[in-house]
Amino acid sequence: MTSGERNKYQEQMREKFQFMKEKNSHPGEHELFHHQYTQLLLLQEYCYKEKKQHELLVQGWECAMVMEKRGRLTDMSAFFDPDEKTGTQPYTVVVQGAAGIGKTTLTINMMLDWAEGKLYQKRFNYVFYLSCRDLNPLGERKIRFADLIASDLPDQEAAMIEIMSQPERLLFIIDGLDELKFPCNEDKYLCKDWKQQKSVSILLSSLLRKTMFPEASLLLTTRLTALGKFSSLLENPRHVEILGFSVEQRKEYFCKFFRNEALGEKAFSLVKGNGTLFTMCSVPLVNWIVCTCLKQQEERGQNLIQVLKTTTALYMCDLSNMITRDDKNFESQHLKGLCRLAAEGIWERKLLFEEEDLRRHNIKAADVSAFLDMNIFQKDSNCENCYSFIHLSFQEFFAAMFYVMSTDKEGMESPDSSIPDVKKLLDECSRHDVSFVVLVACFLFGFLNAETARELERNFRCRMSPEIKSQLLQWVEGEAKGKYEKYFSLKTIFPEYYSHLYETQDAEFVTQALVKIQVIKVNVRYLYEALNAAFCIKHCPGAQRIFFSCYDFNFVLPADVWQDLSSVVNKNQNLKELQLTCIRFADSHMENFCVELSNPNCKLEKLTLKGFKVTYSCCQYLFSAPSLKSLHLRAILFKDDGMKLPCETLGKKNCQLQTLRITHSQKFGVCVLDFFSAFGNCESLKTLDLSCTYLEEGTIKRLCNILTKQECKLQTLSLSRCHLTPACSQNLFSALSSNESLKDLDLSRNSFEEREIKFLCKALENQNCKLEKLSLAWCHLTPACSQNLFSALSSNESLKDLDLSRNSFEEGEIKFLCKALENQNCKLEKLSLRSCNLNPTCSQNLFSALSNNASLKDLDLSENSFEEWEIKLLCKALESQNCKLEKLRKKWRQFLMLT
Repeated sequence: MTSGERNKYQEQMREKFQFMKEKNSHPGEHELFHHQYTQLLLLQEYCYKEKKQHELLVQGWECAMVMEKRGRLTDMSAFFDPDEKTGTQPYTVVVQGAAGIGKTTLTINMMLDWAEGKLYQKRFNYVFYLSCRDLNPLGERKIRFADLIASDLPDQEAAMIEIMSQPERLLFIIDGLDELKFPCNEDKYLCKDWKQQKSVSILLSSLLRKTMFPEASLLLTTRLTALGKFSSLLENPRHVEILGFSVEQRKEYFCKFFRNEALGEKAFSLVKGNGTLFTMCSVPLVNWIVCTCLKQQEERGQNLIQVLKTTTALYMCDLSNMITRDDKNFESQHLKGLCRLAAEGIWERKLLFEEEDLRRHNIKAADVSAFLDMNIFQKDSNCENCYSFIHLSFQEFFAAMFYVMSTDKEGMESPDSSIPDVKKLLDECSRHDVSFVVLVACFLFGFLNAETARELERNFRCRMSPEIKSQLLQWVEGEAKGKYEKYFSLKTIFPEYYSHLYETQDAEFVTQALVKIQVIKVNVRYLYEALNAAFCIKHCPGAQRIFFSCYDFNFVLPADVWQDLSSVVNKNQNLKELQLTCIRFADSHMENFCVELSNPNCKLEKLTLKGFKVTYSCCQYLFSAPSLKSLHLRAILFKDDGMKLPCETLGKKNCQLQTLRITHSQKFGVCVLDFFSAFGNCESLKTLDLSCTYLEEGTIKRLCNILTKQECKLQTLSLSRCHLTPACSQNLFSALSSNESLKDLDLSRNSFEEREIKFLCKALENQNCKLEKLSLAWCHLTPACSQNLFSALSSNESLKDLDLSRNSFEEGEIKFLCKALENQNCKLEKLSLRSCNLNPTCSQNLFSALSNNASLKDLDLSENSFEEWEIKLLCKALESQNCKLEKLRKKWRQFLMLT
């Protein structure tokens, strides 16, 4: 084909795609595409199964912004660029995203940019666009591949010969792979010749499997949930996920929609003030619906935030604007037929309906005309008598409406028996592998909302089925029972239903659904997940333990979500444990939460906060919570001398804290010394954990002074990885000699010298020292240190548990250990020598000593290598009557075979 003919083809493509015909533009408007088009955030990444949520609330903009900062975003000009790491050239690109996210709009923009000479000019001579929705009516009809792609070319035969001369410079865009109603995974009768007549199914399978045009490139679009069905057909595809609109892109869209920058910014500010609404607008289709509703509802003086709170309410608002109560062209009977058509189409994967389909559901020509006028239907551009819903999500909305309407089938031909019931729909939804039913279920739960039900009756003249609420509740309870009883010993909420329950906005229904749930575990990545989870937590009266964390610390929790979480601590008197991790919010929000803890109704006993900023005011309430017995502050930044008041609180008799953990903190603040003085007067405090925290010599000295006082009732102390200096260690070990309450001491991950260990040994030999558990794991003990320690064991009758993991021992040291084990004064019951590089002589001595030890019950030898003869010695020791070993930890097969 000459360059002139190629130019003619590009001109035809410009004419074909230059006007905005996508569903997320206002129906009936014909704006120039580039005037309305807004760029999308594109992420080069495979979307794993857990992210395949078929909802309109697909992404929070915070996540998109984080990804943008990390440089993981891409644009369509780079789709076919070589891989940065491997240098390999991709020949298949899969663009994935939820319904309404902008997949078709993106491909049309690609076609138009190529036709205008802006994109892929050096990469592709020809780009062909195939819409799966347009291919569906062809079904199994036999056709030549040339007829599919070259219908716009004047001389088809000559054009195809020229096109085939450079197949490596061809790009085929297949849009909406998930919308196909026939299979495209055929592996038989594949076709290589574009001139042969084959069914569209065979032709498409041949193209996808690279049997036809193997050198050509492919770009496919599909919904997230349908990707798995096609992945086996594709060879080394590059995955690109459409994230939707960023904040700036949303603002740009608003300004373009209102055609007035001032009005657009005003509307944008209104939407941005509501977290739910703003998140929804990351999806282009929803963005258009929101803008449309904003424009119309504002004129009526209605509360936009309330109307647009959920996906169902949003669609109800939009459709209510399409249909008025005085519309004589729209009767209840029309709606029932429309809903049956939608539901049947969902189950049959049918999006394009012929006249026969309409007749079967008693939809007449006048009805079709009304649906077209109301922008519920649209006429297919390539088929005179074929129609579809304005967007698949609208079809799903009406399909859900089919299930909630009261049945009245008198005088009607009803194909309802061919449509699966509610339980079947929900069961399919829970599998996460059926792309067309998840949003239907979302709408189904949304119709339970009382206001939405009233809108349904007022605007569509149809009553809700009285059974639907009990059916949904019964299913949710049944699913919960099956899942938590099968996999968990505790009753745990299942994350996939957060969104369904949130959609109801029905506190009574959600409370009933969650009444038996005792444990809630949430790790949110997107804003909509936080909204859903917080709503469920707020209405879960039986929750005893709640674990709420954010996937990324950059995620900012909105005030209303934080308020829901805060209110739970005193409204739910069953709640005993709460863990909050990596949540960002204003200081005032944290203070409000701490105020809730001080409420007499709060029965919380265990609280863990990770990655927070704590102020003086926060600590005032944290340490004076009436029921709190355990407090863990991990990676906390103490602001404005935040620890000063806790010091005062700990010294008061009303302090109920038994366990206090302040870990992974750079410092406590300037009042750290006062803190140690205060806890010495707190008789309730039994456990203190300061792991992974830098402690200065003065701080340790004050701690040691407290340990020597009779008022100190501390039983467990952890100073793991505290960078203890020799002076710190000596003070600490000296204090042990006069402390009778401390039973458990963790000094792991601190380095000790011989002089320091001598002080420890002296303490262990003192009768006042009642230490029962000691951890010296990862302490880099020298041979001299080890010998002194093991010698001390011979005269210590209180120590029951000794952890020496990750220390390397030589033969001489192990001999001292064995000597101690054989001594009757040694009462060790548990010994860990995990990963201690024990050589054959060491193990031989150790196993021999086991035969003469009657106290040891638990021995950990994991991550040590043993030969067969060593294992035989161990077996011999185990057979000895003196050996009382009950638990042995070591991963080896030889031992199992010999025993």
